[in-house]
Amino acid sequence: MGRIAEGLVFPKSIWGRFKLMAELNADMLGFFGRIIQRYGKVTTLTTPLFNYYVIADPDFAHEVLVTQADKFHKDQLYKDEQVGLARVMGNGLLVSDGEFWKRQRKLVAPALHTKRIEAYAETMVDYTDRMLAHWRDGQRLAVDHEMMTLTLKIVAKSLFNTDVSAAADRVGAATDVIQEAMKPNDVLPAWIPTRSRLRLRRALADLDEVVYGMIADWRKTGEDRGDLLSMLLLAEDDEGQHMTDKQVRDEAVTLLLAGHETTANTLNWTFKLLAENPEVEAKLHAELDTMLAGRLPTLADLRRLPYTDMVVKESMRLMPPAYSFGREAQADVEIGEYSIPKGTQVVIFNYFMQRDPELWEQAERFMPERFSADNEKNLPRYAYLPFGGGPRICVGNSFAAMEARLLLATIAQRYQLRLTPGQRVEAEPLITLRPKGHLMMRVEQREPVPVMQPELA
Repeated sequence: MGRIAEGLVFPKSIWGRFKLMAELNADMLGFFGRIIQRYGKVTTLTTPLFNYYVIADPDFAHEVLVTQADKFHKDQLYKDEQVGLARVMGNGLLVSDGEFWKRQRKLVAPALHTKRIEAYAETMVDYTDRMLAHWRDGQRLAVDHEMMTLTLKIVAKSLFNTDVSAAADRVGAATDVIQEAMKPNDVLPAWIPTRSRLRLRRALADLDEVVYGMIADWRKTGEDRGDLLSMLLLAEDDEGQHMTDKQVRDEAVTLLLAGHETTANTLNWTFKLLAENPEVEAKLHAELDTMLAGRLPTLADLRRLPYTDMVVKESMRLMPPAYSFGREAQADVEIGEYSIPKGTQVVIFNYFMQRDPELWEQAERFMPERFSADNEKNLPRYAYLPFGGGPRICVGNSFAAMEARLLLATIAQRYQLRLTPGQRVEAEPLITLRPKGHLMMRVEQREPVPVMQPELA
């Protein structure tokens, strides 16, 4: 039998617990980073409610997510209906497990298959072009708001054939409330209607109004429009039963939120990193100018934009929107020299693995070249997990990767984004890793690239 890893134990005194919780809420990544630095890449956190394994080791992560994935389900931070994601996403794909999850994944996956998402490329570029039509040289913008609104419109149109432009601000505001509600600082009993809980209730009502409205609009005709919403509503199980509106709502909310938050934050961090690394930005602009020469990118262009792809991948290494993954052991598990008792919560911090100086050369440096074709095959195994791994790898990873590259190419060839002087941009680890407050940037229009005309004979 293996041993239990040693780590931090919550103090018994109420004051000690509140003090530790205050430290956790003030700087969650710093809190766990200090635990890992002190106790090791496989360590434990013992709280009054749960025992956690805190993981920043690629081999251990591979065992949990791939080799022994059948012994681990989503943890309580997903499933708890009082404080977890379940209160927002119900039993959607991100939360569900077992046979129900397998069935739902089988329904959703075709809409996010590589061949299907290629048809979404034109929508992605078109919506980005519309956004840029409202930008002005020298304008100061909350780039995080711009990216959130843009990616929300794209996922709604692509997957649900719905234009949510009129409701984008409401959904965006609801998303902000939901993110804040996931902070681990609500220690009062669940039945007490605190201000934050009332705000969450109103946010969920706004979100439900939009999603149930989409479902109601579809039911007016009941026709197969070829989108994901049609696939969900027309699907039958082995007994000929259709999904309920609630089940469809849970999947739609999951894909709306997860489908726009992650890509928006990828772009937020990418523009920040480019502004801080002008030499990388210059290489990106040179590639876009050479290959696109001022025109809008297409899906076919992505093969000719390798540096754009490298920039996105490196941004997701340093600032992964999905910065950790939670699981719960469904049985006693042995991994290497360690025993993980049934019921133990396991938190894998890919954020720390992707910045580990023992695994990455110049780990803190923004260096897209590490993802070149020659270098990428030599990267440390299972130390780079921006979309997770194993059977539960993000079902929309191809959609998100394509979208991030197309949007970056469309925006960066036309504008440079500069950080507002004096601004301190901090990472806030909520459901996703997002900029705290707003990401304020000044947009500077780039000189149009002259298109070479063939000489007349």
